[in-house]
Amino acid sequence: MDDFKISKITPHKKSSRVMFFFFIAAIIFVAAAFYYINSKTPIVLNYNDQLGMSATTTGNGRLSSQNQALIATSTPAEPSVLNLPIPFTSQAPTANWDLAHNEDCEEASALMANTYLTGNTNVVLAASQVETEMNNLNNWEDSHLGYHLDTTAAETAQMIQGFYGLQTKVFTDYTLQDIKNQLNQNHVVILPVNGQIIGNPNYTQPGPIYHMLVVRGYTANGLVTNDSGTRRGQNYPYTFETLHNAGADWDHNTNTIDQTKKVMIVVWK
Repeated sequence: MDDFKISKITPHKKSSRVMFFFFIAAIIFVAAAFYYINSKTPIVLNYNDQLGMSATTTGNGRLSSQNQALIATSTPAEPSVLNLPIPFTSQAPTANWDLAHNEDCEEASALMANTYLTGNTNVVLAASQVETEMNNLNNWEDSHLGYHLDTTAAETAQMIQGFYGLQTKVFTDYTLQDIKNQLNQNHVVILPVNGQIIGNPNYTQPGPIYHMLVVRGYTANGLVTNDSGTRRGQNYPYTFETLHNAGADWDHNTNTIDQTKKVMIVVWK
């Protein structure tokens, strides 16, 4: 039997093993540092991640139908009924239906929009306030437009923006959903129409050929308005079809309405 031999480790082998252990320790240290730094970095979520789903797309790069459905259900539901508390006034608040007041529907509509957007909580506006303010609006129009009778939708929007400092936009070829979308944002909608074909029995017949009214809300059956053309115009209901079919804008070239134009004025702060 051979005697058990104890091998000796040379200095060269001893140095190699020390270097190997240092190399392993360095790898462990770097991995630990990387993990620590990564744990402190905030995670940035994209739109789909915020909805709690992956960004699964179809071959054309669009969201899959499943994810589209999830996005749709995340949108707040539209109310079935809406009625903004817009103060009401007739365009003849003292029942003086002279020529001037018969033509003041644009100014009355502008006034109602402004009182709501500036926080006036009155249900019906005081006649003295209305008379003073409509007169001031007429003066502004005379100064800036050269007239105040029968202003177009664009000119009425210009008056509202210039006199009150509110934001306005005129939409053409609007839909019922367009009106609802604006009202849902607490914006005021003003519609120019042919007043002779909307069927309001409270007008002195045949009614105004050119008229503007404020839309303040909607129900399952139609729209809710503040119609300044009658003292009974507060919360007056019309169907969308009635007002849209009667939609018109003033044409200065023909000095009458152009009923091919379906326009609405939107007002907001």
